[in-house]
Amino acid sequence: MKLFLLLVLASVFYSVASVTRKIAAFNIQTYGPTKAGKPDVMDELCQILKRYDIVLIQEIRNADGTAIVQLLDQLNSESDVNGAYSMEIGPRLGRSSYKEQYCYFYKHDFFTILDSETYNDAKDIFEREPMNTLFRDLDSGKEFVLSGIHVKPDDAPTEIDELTTVYDSIESTLGTSDVIILGDLNADCSYVSSKDWNSISLRQDVRFDWLIPDSADTTVSTTDCAYDRFVSAGTITSSIQSASVYNFESDHNLSNSFAKEVSDHYPVEITITY
Repeated sequence: MKLFLLLVLASVFYSVASVTRKIAAFNIQTYGPTKAGKPDVMDELCQILKRYDIVLIQEIRNADGTAIVQLLDQLNSESDVNGAYSMEIGPRLGRSSYKEQYCYFYKHDFFTILDSETYNDAKDIFEREPMNTLFRDLDSGKEFVLSGIHVKPDDAPTEIDELTTVYDSIESTLGTSDVIILGDLNADCSYVSSKDWNSISLRQDVRFDWLIPDSADTTVSTTDCAYDRFVSAGTITSSIQSASVYNFESDHNLSNSFAKEVSDHYPVEITITY
């Protein structure tokens, strides 16, 4: 009887202590007032975003910031728990008049943000410096950094290689080795060839695990390229249960032409249990 009670208590403790979260990176392709003005596209975006507990949104192109707030408001109005999501948005980035922003949508009942920074790119390697955000899971207490990046296509090997230095900086500035690098790395096809990988430290350094394979296709068009990736380091890697591409076109039975109106990228997603 005592053994049975111990097993029951252990089972209850595990069910309370173990939580599962889903995290995504989604390049929404030139997200601004034009896309925000298309109700059918906005409805589809919200259907996609509701899948996730945290999602990195890339390629926000809106100087006054109204379009991303519109997306957040609609997402919250359609979520099971109204007002479920908060956002953390970074500065407008880019060397020219072309600027983009990163943004994290996250469920504030599940996570809090302890710190957030734009990487200090003293060597000016990045067109759009990574956004490094330290999250704490409110149920488990687990802390980790998401390092979001949209790599400049023409400089992809150089920028991806420099992400190793970004990781080292995160360990120093944010105080953790549990980091997930995520986003549109443009890490395939004409931007990164097979011969480039041998000189890219983020691929060669044993600290890093690439979770989306080179064989994946993260593009909505007829191309077959694994542009969007997750790369993890630290103990958080052992908590990652799965990593995949979310093909919203087939899952929601959309035409390819309409899917392209939503984005030219599919989201990539991971499931974490800790």
